[in-house]
Amino acid sequence: MVDPTQKFQIDEWLRQADKCIREGRYVGADEYLQKVFNLQPENTTARTYHDRIQFLVNQLSQRPGLQSSLHAEIRKYREVMLKRKSNQVNALLVKSRQMLENGYFDDALDGVRKALAIDAGNLYAKELQTRINELRGPKGELNEKAQEYMFRSLLKESWMNGRPSGEQERIILDMQKKMKITDEQFREQEQDVKGELYFEALHTLWLDGGLVGFTDAIIADLMRKFSISRIEHSAIESKLLNQVRKNRVRGTILVVDADAELLKELTYKLRLSSYAIITAINFEEALASMKIVRPTFVLSGVEFGGSASGFDLFQAIRLTAEGKDTPVFFLVSSLDRTTQIIGKRLGVDDFFVKPLDYELLLATLSGKLLSAKGKLKSS
Repeated sequence: MVDPTQKFQIDEWLRQADKCIREGRYVGADEYLQKVFNLQPENTTARTYHDRIQFLVNQLSQRPGLQSSLHAEIRKYREVMLKRKSNQVNALLVKSRQMLENGYFDDALDGVRKALAIDAGNLYAKELQTRINELRGPKGELNEKAQEYMFRSLLKESWMNGRPSGEQERIILDMQKKMKITDEQFREQEQDVKGELYFEALHTLWLDGGLVGFTDAIIADLMRKFSISRIEHSAIESKLLNQVRKNRVRGTILVVDADAELLKELTYKLRLSSYAIITAINFEEALASMKIVRPTFVLSGVEFGGSASGFDLFQAIRLTAEGKDTPVFFLVSSLDRTTQIIGKRLGVDDFFVKPLDYELLLATLSGKLLSAKGKLKSS
């Protein structure tokens, strides 16, 4: 229900939207309609106006000799709709992935189905749907693998910031009883999860500063945080050092995106796989970084919020002596065929759709490194 003041405001927005539609200002009309939907999502008049814009846009697009100003307005309106659709799908898929990781398979599947209802061809949604169904039984029951996946996810989430709270421990124990997990199995899984998180924390220290970062105070703090014994620490540290001495830094990646949270997530994930990371939030920062270091790969968004796009950055990189052969990958919210064709014609190496499939991304980067080594040996 809306109060009288809100109803008056909604009526005024609808009047303005109607005026914009009659004047051919569809983007402006849509802005007023979105304000109405924010207060009253099921407003039938607003829905009618929205359908009216869609009809007019479709009809006018087929009309020859359309005025350039109206043609530009239609193009801008379609761009707004495409971005909104992409944002809706991405939000649903991010939430579904979180639901899956936390073991809520039905909620995850429901989110994926909603995403596919908006974008039936979304490949990530289809693969996520397949993954969820693999973890559920033929009749929707959780199979043994799914139960293990769910319980381990809960343990990892609970220990992410150190020892679980009292409420988190109660939830863990309730799930343990529900899934009939023995105390011995519980201890083994919990110890494994703590070791995994501790290894990741040590790896991050190594990537930030090598052995210099392994001070007694920092190590003692991490051991307390994850309840790791001195013997366990020695074993995990030894495993880490054997790995990093064997692999060292696999390569340097320049990551360019306006989304600060995505930069943070990418940096964390890629560092865990022994890549050195440089980040930039726009075209200018990316080019400045290229002058300082020659990256092994470039991962770039397509839109940075300014006048220059990812395609502009790609062309600028290709014009430099240092970047003419550097593999460049685009991170996109959605991938239409036209964008893919344009990118491939320009020479873009590949596209990755957000939310990112990190297994696929890392496999692609590893394949590129392996291919590069093969070319060096044969030359």
